[in-house]
Amino acid sequence: MALGLAAALLLVDLGRDRAAAAVPDVISPNTIVQPEPLRTGPGNVDYEHRGWRVSEGGEGPDAWYAFEPIKPRPARAPLAIVTHGYYEFEGYDRLYELIRHTVLSGSVVVFPRWQTGVAEPCPGPFNIEPCVDSATTGIHDGIDYLLGGENRVSPRLGRTSYFGYSYGGILTANLANRYRQLELPRPRAIFLDDPHDGELAGIGEPALDDSLAGIPPDVKLECHSGAEGVIGVPRLKDGSCNAVFPLISHIPNRNKGLVMTRTDGYGTPTLSSVHGVCAGEKGTADAYDWRFCWKVWDALRSCAYEQRDCSYALRRGRKHTWMGRWSDGTPVTPLVVRKAAPLRP
Repeated sequence: MALGLAAALLLVDLGRDRAAAAVPDVISPNTIVQPEPLRTGPGNVDYEHRGWRVSEGGEGPDAWYAFEPIKPRPARAPLAIVTHGYYEFEGYDRLYELIRHTVLSGSVVVFPRWQTGVAEPCPGPFNIEPCVDSATTGIHDGIDYLLGGENRVSPRLGRTSYFGYSYGGILTANLANRYRQLELPRPRAIFLDDPHDGELAGIGEPALDDSLAGIPPDVKLECHSGAEGVIGVPRLKDGSCNAVFPLISHIPNRNKGLVMTRTDGYGTPTLSSVHGVCAGEKGTADAYDWRFCWKVWDALRSCAYEQRDCSYALRRGRKHTWMGRWSDGTPVTPLVVRKAAPLRP
């Protein structure tokens, strides 16, 4: 069972290699390069904090990491719960850059380490419940750790956001849907990055809860699918965010966005829309990270907490779709923003 599942669940990764997209060590003066990181507004890298503290605890699939901003260390900070995808059995490498940005910008992060093997604790989409249980335990224990000491940054539970990548996006949707029964913090903002359960149990993300009506209607939610990610595979065209959006009709259009990136190879590096656009390992962040993922993630949360920056995450105008210019002035391919499924590459 485990070997067969391992082979089949290669579909979950869909070939993402962020390191391969990094800027080469040597570029000529004539090389057209990507836009620089943002210096103002949501997604900017003019950070409030100069360092972070990483703690870990728990055992097996109930393990967790907690990240706190330091230099300076605030007494309290908003909480972000970040959930990894399949095949991430240790560490937090795949989401390193997003976590770092979130923490240095002033939030604490709890990262449930919910998987230890191909079918441990859950066999992919065939039975997601053991993974829901493990992620829930990791979240509770990580929060308890942050609340348990005077020298720790206390999470502001009333300002809790959720980010989920790939299979972790499916988990995140289910966790947010069941937050009351699982006694998790109420979700104020949710970002799902190409959510996908691996298709082994069927097309259309059957590991999602049958109803997502438990997600609060006032949440600020964005779901992203890359044109060359899950929905770029013809048989999966109705998966990922196209499967999520029909289940959240109770959330008004003003509070949600359905977004697609498209690959832009005009300059260096190629800005790829394959599975894992927001999954940047250390040193591999590119313009799609800082001008899409981080910008929208920050804007969703400031919209939810302070009613500002909403146009950068939930509207269909330039503030949301604009991705900057290549170094020769050519615009980067803009985001596609919709309010209803389906997205089509």
